[in-house]
Amino acid sequence: MLLARLMRDKPCELRADLQQTYGLNLDGMGRDYSVAHAACCAAQLPAGARVWRDTAAEWTEVEYLLASIEFSLRVLKWQNTEDGIKDRNAPEPIRTPASREQDERHAKAALANRAWVDEVLRQKTAGGE
Repeated sequence: MLLARLMRDKPCELRADLQQTYGLNLDGMGRDYSVAHAACCAAQLPAGARVWRDTAAEWTEVEYLLASIEFSLRVLKWQNTEDGIKDRNAPEPIRTPASREQDERHAKAALANRAWVDEVLRQKTAGGE
């Protein structure tokens, strides 16, 4: 089922991942290797594979670790500055795809709430209240 879903939802990513990871050309499935073999290989693709990434370009574990290291180094450098001693203007961590996606969801929710409030106010104004 996973193979069928990936072929439907992420065909290009699956093709690239199978070729890069296992040297399997997706066009050879059923002839050069079995569908069961392709399904097993697809299910065992590594965590950084394209098929596992979200459309928001989710980071790999290595990218999260690098961002953490980079942020830690900036904090260490900041701590030895006048701002760091007075605990002001602290560095911000790099924005992750997950945090950007969460901000987008919050912005959409805020716009929806604002639209609802505007509609309620329009109704009250039109109703003479």
